[in-house]
Parts: sequence; structure tokens; C-alpha cells
Amino acid sequence: MGSLDRPKLRPLSASRFERNGRLFVRFDDPAGVVSDPVLIPLDAYQQVVRHFDGRTTLLQVRDRIRTETGQDVAISELVQLVTQLDHAMVLDGPRFDAFHQTFRSGLVRPTALAGRSYPASRDGLHAQLTTYFTHPGGSGLPMLAHRAASSPTRVRGVLSPHIDFPRGGPIYTWAYRTLAEQCDAEVFVVLGVAHQPCVHRFALSRKDFDTPFGIIRTDRAFVDLLAQRAGEHLFDDELAHRTEHSIEFQAVFLKYLYEQRRDVALVPILVGSFHDLMDARIDPIRNAEVRRFVEALREAERVSGKRVAYIGGIDLSHVGPEFGDPAPVDAPQRDRLRRFDHAMLDRATANDPRGWFETAARVGNRWRVCGLAATYTMLHALGPARGRLLKYDQAVDAQGHCCVTFASAVFEAERE
Repeated sequence: MGSLDRPKLRPLSASRFERNGRLFVRFDDPAGVVSDPVLIPLDAYQQVVRHFDGRTTLLQVRDRIRTETGQDVAISELVQLVTQLDHAMVLDGPRFDAFHQTFRSGLVRPTALAGRSYPASRDGLHAQLTTYFTHPGGSGLPMLAHRAASSPTRVRGVLSPHIDFPRGGPIYTWAYRTLAEQCDAEVFVVLGVAHQPCVHRFALSRKDFDTPFGIIRTDRAFVDLLAQRAGEHLFDDELAHRTEHSIEFQAVFLKYLYEQRRDVALVPILVGSFHDLMDARIDPIRNAEVRRFVEALREAERVSGKRVAYIGGIDLSHVGPEFGDPAPVDAPQRDRLRRFDHAMLDRATANDPRGWFETAARVGNRWRVCGLAATYTMLHALGPARGRLLKYDQAVDAQGHCCVTFASAVFEAERE
């Protein structure tokens, strides 16, 4: 927890904002803890708030203001400002810490997107997901006669989209029909994408996940095995799980498939950015934090003695003005994206994590593959396995301002 004597801004998104002829700094919260934007006058930010770095005391802030502007600000005024910002949870201070600890102490991660991205009612959600299986682009409804044990191979994992259901629902079904028909796993290790800044590269949670179909439990014993080997610091970023959709959408599909069949459990893992490793041209497995986590994941699976399969909740390219590109996405660019995505997927299905990473690195991750780190981690964790692409698609808005690509794939290994 940050000290109010050494105030520290949380990692918020800041932008310039004008209202009624006045300039402000607008703070938006990627973590969703602060639901409404917080506005701070631009001069107050430049003169005062920018010094809130967690190292500088209020006395030192006062001295800096005097040196830089010639103005004398009373400590009582700074304390009042800091108290207001703490109350608004703009600071890493007592109010935010209390919020964080309340979330950490809960046993269930509530749904974040029920009633927004998908129906909040069980019947409404069941009907929606069923239409994705029967959609012309869907896989067809799974044949629920369990035949996984008779196959000479076993499903080690799948890649599934994490785009919202209305745009990607039919593509999800290819991965999940495969799991329903061919996978005998008791535990699904779900590697999602952390779409908000995290201190560490990996974030764990012991929480069960609520869905409109009921709760899907987290295998806490497996999570504990992983934390024992990779470190309790993996819970430092647990708050990132609170609003993250990349695992929530997988939990919804799993509960839809298995609620009437058998009990299954999750191991929810959010994976942060590897972009610094890309910039440094380092294969991530050479990074101590990544290597330790991958080795811990493999060892936790071995020690657990359970049948485990992996799910990568990932999307591929993100292109267009919505993501900072200068021009709308047109048909030739969509073709280029398709070729790039398939080059990436070829490396993934060959279970070649280095090739997967380097294919994106060669273009400086020009196409913003948001599942880059999660897929890389999953490929290392799988062990000997071969993949197969099941279905690929692109979601593009009518103006070409936003293009997101995604796929389903399956990975199989020889049965022991």
C-alpha cells in the first residue's frame, strides 16, 4: 500500500481534456475500479500531482513547487488534495488498498460482463450459445457420447477466441465442441490475456468463477502448487482478474458444456506483456520470470496427478484507426492480415513457441497480436503435442475502423 505522506498515482490512463474552455487531465481506470473518469485541472497536475510517484514526500513536493513556480503551497492544502484523491481511488492509498483487500478476501469472482456482453439469465445465455453452435459458421452441436478414452491421442489443449460473443461466438464453438467430444480433462488451465497493466508477467487467483449457469470452481490445490513453485507474488496482480473478459468468456463456455455432464475445474492465469522482451530480441524462455513460471506450471501439473488440458483465451491481430492506425482496413490489408495470422498459427500448431514469438517480432508486433504472451506460455507448457487449426475469422466494422482476427485450434498428444 502506498503512503499518503509519499502519495503514488495508480497506473491510470491519462489524456488531455477540455471542458468549458478549461484544460484538464482526464484519468480513466483500465482496472475498472474507478468507473467514472476523474478530472484534474491541467495546471494542478503539472505543478503538483505529477510529483506523486510514491517516493517523494509532501514536504519535498512543496519544495519542488516553490522551486519550479515560485508559489508557496501550504502542507495542509497538499494533505487535503491527497485525501480527496485517495477517496477517489486515484492513488495507491488506504481506500484503494481496502478495496483491493476486500476483493482478495472473496472466494468467488463475480461475473463482470453478464447482462452486458451476454445475457445474465441462464436460459437466455443457453439459447444464445446454442445458436453459435448451430450458426452456419459454427461447429454444430457436440455429440455428447464421451469417447475420449478410446482415442490413441488425447487433447492437450485448445486455442479459443476471447473476442465478444456477438462477433466471435461461432468460432468459439470449434474449440469447445472438440473439448466436449474428445477431452477427458478434470482441470482446465486457462491462460488469458491481461488487458491492463500488471506489475508481474503472470497473475493467479484462487477464486471460483461465477457464471449465469452457476459457479465453476477453481482447483485451489493446483493453484497452490503453482504458487509454491513460482512465488506468492503471483497474487499481487489478482485485481486484474476482476473485470478481465479473456478468462470469463472461457468459464462461461466450459460451464455451458459441462454443467449437466461432469465436474470440471479451472486454473485461471492472466498473462501480461512480453513486449520488452521483443524489443530486446530475447526469446522469453530465457527470461528468469518466464522460465520459472513455465517450469512451475509443468511441475504443478505433474504433482497434481490430474488429467489436465490447457485453454488459451486469445485473439490475434488488432488493426485499424481504433488501434492507432492512420487508415481504415481495406480488402488488400485484410488479405495481408490473413497471411500473417496463418503464418503465426502455423508456428503455433507446430508447437514452436519461439517461431510463434519471432514471427510477430520480425514486424515489431505491427499487427498487435494480443494473445502473443499467453499462447507462447501455453505452447511451452503443453509438452510434446501437435496442433491443428479448426477455424479462423476476422471481425471488421462497416467503416474498417476496427479489425480483430481470431481462431480456434486444437493440440493433441500421444496417450500415455
